[in-house]
Amino acid sequence: MKRLLLVALPAGLAIVGAILLLQAWSARGDAFEARLERCRLKREFAERSALARVLPAQPIEAWRAESAALLRWYVEGLAAIRNRHPGETARPTALAAAEAEKKLSEKDRATLLDFQRYADERFELLRGARYAPLASAVAEGLRLDLLTVQPGPSPDGAGPGLRIDFALWGPPRLLERESTGERSTTRTVLPVALRQLSLELLDERGGLFGGMAGGGEPHQKLADGERFVEDFPPSILFGTYWIDLLPRQPRTLKLDLAASIRGADGQERPALFSVSLPIEEGWRLPPGVDFKAEVREGPQPGAR
Repeated sequence: MKRLLLVALPAGLAIVGAILLLQAWSARGDAFEARLERCRLKREFAERSALARVLPAQPIEAWRAESAALLRWYVEGLAAIRNRHPGETARPTALAAAEAEKKLSEKDRATLLDFQRYADERFELLRGARYAPLASAVAEGLRLDLLTVQPGPSPDGAGPGLRIDFALWGPPRLLERESTGERSTTRTVLPVALRQLSLELLDERGGLFGGMAGGGEPHQKLADGERFVEDFPPSILFGTYWIDLLPRQPRTLKLDLAASIRGADGQERPALFSVSLPIEEGWRLPPGVDFKAEVREGPQPGAR
C-alpha cells in the first residue's frame, strides 16, 4: 500500500499540474482571442464612422440617427465579445498603470483621477443611447459635434460660467515609441491641432452685436479615451470649453473653431468648423448684471 501511494502521489500531482497548465493556456488563448475580436470591432467602427462623417451637417436629425445606430451597433458588439469571453481580465486603468511604473505625486494622481471621471462620463454618454448633438459641422473629413451648452460653476473659481462640450470625430491616431536605456514607452499622438475658438453674438436681425476669440485648446481634452476605458471607441476626441455667461441682448451664438491637420508629408492644412445656436435664457447673465468681458460692438441694424 505504501509503495502504491509513492507511485500514485507523484502521478496525481503530475496530472493536476498538467490540468492547471492546460487551463492557463486555455485562459491565455481566450484572452488573446477576446482582444483580437475587440481590435476587429474597433477597426470596423473606424471604417464605418469614416463613411458616416461625410453626411451633410444639415439636417442634424440625419446625423443623430446615423450616430445613434453606429454607437448602438458598437455597444452590442462589445456585449457579444464579453458574452463569448466571460473570463477575460480587464486592462489596468491609466492610474493603475502609471502607479505600477512609478510613484505618483498627489497632483499627478488627482489629474489622472479627473481624466478618468471625464472618460467614464463620455463613455456612458456613448453607450447609454444619449448621444444627441445640438449642432454639427463638417470640414476636411472631420466632424465637430456640439453636445451641450450649459451654465455651471467655472473651474477657475471666478463664479458662474458657460460650459461648452464638444466631440470631434475622425482625427487619426499615431503611436509613437520612445526608448530610454532599457525602457521603452509608447504614447498616442493626434496630428490635429485646435488653433482658435471664435465666438460671435448676433442680434435679432442677424447683425453682429459683439464677439470674442481666444486659443483653440479647450479647458479639458480627452484625445485617447482608450487609455482610460478599454472599450472606448476609436477616432473620437472629446473636449470642454468654459466661457463667460453671455449678455442679454444677443439672440444667436455663432461658434467657429479653427483647426489644422498634419498630413503624412508633414504639411498642415486648415479646417474651419462653424455652428450657430439660438441663445437660451440659461446661457445669459441674470437681469441687471453687467457683462464685464470685452465686447466688440458691431454695426447697428440697417447700417453698413
